[in-house]
Amino acid sequence: MTAPVAVSREGHRLLCAILLNPPLRPAVDTISHRNLLAALPVTGCTELRLANLIDLQSKDQKQLASLIVTGHDLERSRQQLSQAIEGADEVLFGWGAGGVTGAVGRLVKEQAAWVRTHVGARGIRTVWMVAGTPRHPSRWRQFVGPEKRRVEGSSFEERLTKVLTSHASSAVL
Repeated sequence: MTAPVAVSREGHRLLCAILLNPPLRPAVDTISHRNLLAALPVTGCTELRLANLIDLQSKDQKQLASLIVTGHDLERSRQQLSQAIEGADEVLFGWGAGGVTGAVGRLVKEQAAWVRTHVGARGIRTVWMVAGTPRHPSRWRQFVGPEKRRVEGSSFEERLTKVLTSHASSAVL
């Protein structure tokens, strides 16, 4: 349905963020996109490309779990993921720390395993995640919010730098 979204400038470093699935509205209008832009300096990148484990739009995980996902959908998603990962200087896993239920949830796990294998085969040795999990960018502000007291810092960006860290791609579950 949707092609990877890129904010591109030649000669700069590219961050490929792998999310769960596309939102119903344009990605650039979402809090996830704004949060990912804040991640660019942390990762040493200046360009952002988005890709999704399942390339079917939904408003949330519950709606995604109710969709029928075909083999054609998975293959299309894998082609887009492969294209998005190619040329990336850094990869960020952000498909969510929670789980999609049912048959679609099993497919999400299968896609995530495929991505991890593909990233390793591509020679990418590290991936970025928040607090060691593929936490979705829409949840980052909540996770690092001052009321949670998980992270010290005067701004979202300062707190994000403390939890958005690189991990060996071979060690990611």
